[in-house]
Amino acid sequence: IHRTLVAIFGSMVALFFFFIMHNGHTESISTLMLHMEWSTLGLLFGMMLMVGELSHTGVFEWCAVRLLVASKGSFNRLMILLCSLVALSSAFLDNVTTMLLIAPVTIDMCNILGVDPRPYLIGEVLLSNVGGTATLIGDPPNIIIGSSFDEIGFVDFIINVLPCIFFFCVPATLILVLQIYKYYLSTEKMATLDVRTLKKTYQVYDEPRLLIAGTTTFFVILIFFLHPVHHKDTAWIALIGAFITIAFTNPHDVQDALRNHVEWDTLLFFAGLFVLVEVCAAMGLLTAIGSALASVIKSQPEEDQLTLAITLILWVSAITSAFLDNIPYTATMIPVVKILADELPDTLPVKTLAWALSFGACLG
Repeated sequence: IHRTLVAIFGSMVALFFFFIMHNGHTESISTLMLHMEWSTLGLLFGMMLMVGELSHTGVFEWCAVRLLVASKGSFNRLMILLCSLVALSSAFLDNVTTMLLIAPVTIDMCNILGVDPRPYLIGEVLLSNVGGTATLIGDPPNIIIGSSFDEIGFVDFIINVLPCIFFFCVPATLILVLQIYKYYLSTEKMATLDVRTLKKTYQVYDEPRLLIAGTTTFFVILIFFLHPVHHKDTAWIALIGAFITIAFTNPHDVQDALRNHVEWDTLLFFAGLFVLVEVCAAMGLLTAIGSALASVIKSQPEEDQLTLAITLILWVSAITSAFLDNIPYTATMIPVVKILADELPDTLPVKTLAWALSFGACLG
C-alpha cells in the first residue's frame, strides 16, 4: 500500500476519533487546511521544479564521467570521488533525487568497467543520506524541522550541522565503506577507458536550460544563506525561483513540468501527515507523550537533564528511523520537542533538541 494512502487514511481515522471524543463535533475544512505546514509544502514544490529542470540537462552525468576519468585507474579513488559528489549534491538537492540521477550513471560506468556496481551504489546511498543531513533543504525531516521552528533557518543548519557532517560523518562513512569493500576495490585492475567516447556519450545536452536552471538554483541557495538579513520564508524564495526557472526554460509546456518534476504523491503524503499530527495534538495525545518524557527528564539532576534529553531524542530517533519512515516520525516528534522545551525552558533549549532530532531522524 502506498504511503500516501496510509497517511490520508491515518488522518481520516484520527478525525473519526476526534469526532467521537467531541460528541459529534468536526473540524471545518478551513481548519484542516490551516493544520498543514504550507512553508514545508511550498519549499518542497519549488525545489522539485528547479531540480527537475536541472536533471534534464545532463550535468550530473557529465560530472560523473569526469570523476571516472579523474580516478586514473584506481577503484578506491573512484569510490571516494563518486561518494563525495553524491554527498555534496545531496546537501543542496533532495537526496532521493540525487540518487535517481547518479545511480543509473554509476551502473553504466560499472558495466563499462566490468565490475559489480553494488559497492558503489551502497556507498552512494550512505553518503547521500549523510550529506542530506547537512542543510535545511537536503532531507525532508530537516525541511519539516526548519519550517516548524521559527528559531531555526537555513544558516542555522549551515553553522550547527554542516561542519559536523562534512568534517566528521562524511570522512568516517567513507573510511567505513572503503574498509567494508576493500576486497572488491583492490582485487581487480581497472580496464583502459575510451575517454573520448565516454565524454561524447555523457555530455551536457541542453546548455541553455542548464544556464537558466543552474543560475536560478545558485541564487536561490545564495538567498537562503542571506536569511538572517532578509528574514523571508524559504518557501517564498523557492517558489519564486521555480517560477523564474519554468518561465524561461519551459514556458509553453508548464503542464509537462508539473507532471514530470513535481512528486504530487509526496506532497499529499506530507499534507496527510500534517493533518494526522495536528488532530492527534488536538486530542491531547502528543501532550501526554511530551509530558511523560518531561517527567522522566525532571526526575534527573538539573545538570544532567539536557544530556538525557539529547540522548533520548537522538537514539530513539535513530533506532526508529532505521525501521520506519523518518518523515512521519519527525512530524510526530516536532510537537513533543516543543512541549519539552516549554516544560523545561531553562535547561532544554529548543534549538539543541531540534539538532538532536535532525541527526537522529536523518542518520538513522
